[in-house]
Amino acid sequence: MMTKWLKVTFAILVFSVGVFSQAIPYDNLLSWVSGFCPSQDKCKEMGNKNFSERNCECDELCFAYRDCCSDAPRQRINKSISNFCMPYGQDSSLGAYVVGRCPGDYAGPKRVKKFCEGRGDFEDPFFSTPVTDVLANVTFRNRYCVECNRAVTPSLKTWFISVKFENIPMNYRNEELVWKYLKFNPNEKKWGICTKRNFYPCFFTFHKPDDIASVRQCRLNVISSCPKTYDKVGLKTACRLYTSIVYSGETAYRNIQCAVCNGENPKRLFCTKRRRKDQGSDLRLSFQMMVDFNSKENTTRKCDPGTILDNFSKKCRCLICA
Repeated sequence: MMTKWLKVTFAILVFSVGVFSQAIPYDNLLSWVSGFCPSQDKCKEMGNKNFSERNCECDELCFAYRDCCSDAPRQRINKSISNFCMPYGQDSSLGAYVVGRCPGDYAGPKRVKKFCEGRGDFEDPFFSTPVTDVLANVTFRNRYCVECNRAVTPSLKTWFISVKFENIPMNYRNEELVWKYLKFNPNEKKWGICTKRNFYPCFFTFHKPDDIASVRQCRLNVISSCPKTYDKVGLKTACRLYTSIVYSGETAYRNIQCAVCNGENPKRLFCTKRRRKDQGSDLRLSFQMMVDFNSKENTTRKCDPGTILDNFSKKCRCLICA
């Protein structure tokens, strides 16, 4: 029934869009709602493509997350969802849906709410790193969000952090020295190594542990609405209706209608992102190490049961404390 309704809706949209076709350089408006890249945005044709190879979703939760393909079955799921898309890993265009806000009735410390919602600094990496409740299959943006959502539990697992220096003197390129001299610079609001002459900042990237499989991936920095001043109602409605990611260079749009109402020429859109050649940093000058707060190995300092050594703060931290 929902699929039939969807087809009727699309038929109406095609008619609506046709009213404004004279102002748009595109010949076949019908193809806009029948799949711009069929092997990547049609449920019946994409097969077993992984997340990075497809441009929309077909599962039962796609309606709630607003990332359904045009031919996905519409199912209203009565389930609260985490709709904050958090970047992680090496691909800057992919992320994971996490709990990234405090509930409306939260009345605790304002600092917790501020840091949960990403408006604080990264002075405490242990509390600022994502965690997953492996029993409830819920991921939180950080431990501040765990606290304000009253979700403290022994089943929390912390994600990994990679600590990378783009340019660091050769004599500091080993983990022992990095941990010895690594400090938070309150003026720069960054972690790094401070010598007598220079401050060498480091950059953090979150990584999902392989044994956490319950994370729903999302696409970052996707333009999914038309400008408020745009007056073509048909295109504006279609832009909000379904997902079929298209790219103009490195810019991603939710679908071709979203691209057109934001001034893109549909003939210059692609199904995949055309990446620029990464100039990158000089690998001879970079240094990177991985931090696992869950591991009790390779530590010389003894911590009490239920706690673990945090090399950033140089102290033992409680794993299940708020």
